[in-house]
Amino acid sequence: MKRSWSIIGLALVAALAGVSCDKFKQPQPEIKPPAASGQVSAEDKERERGEFTQSARKELDDLKAAIAGFKEKAEASSDQTKAKLREEVKKLEADLAEAEQRLTELTTSTLESWGQFKESFSRSLDKLKSGVESFRKNPV
Repeated sequence: MKRSWSIIGLALVAALAGVSCDKFKQPQPEIKPPAASGQVSAEDKERERGEFTQSARKELDDLKAAIAGFKEKAEASSDQTKAKLREEVKKLEADLAEAEQRLTELTTSTLESWGQFKESFSRSLDKLKSGVESFRKNPV
């Protein structure tokens, strides 16, 4: 009986020693607290803005190339249709300039206000896209 008490006591001491000793614990990874719901970190906003402006720049470049093709087509047309096509291309170039101005505003805006500039740019881009599509479907 004496022996069983000593085994139990030894087991308790070993268990307590294992629990209180930090040397045997694995290091835990640092966990960042989640952002409050609805809030986005500045890093996330900056990354989103960068990705958006990069894709927007590519899209504008593609539309710019399409407009240059329309311009070449206008110059190769007969005199009667050349004037009409030039006028349409001139409108598209004005829309392109507006969209590029909005993109510049977007890239230079603060992180807090870039959402508003994004909406403004998106409207300008949609206007330009519809003009290009309209020209493609009905080139006069």
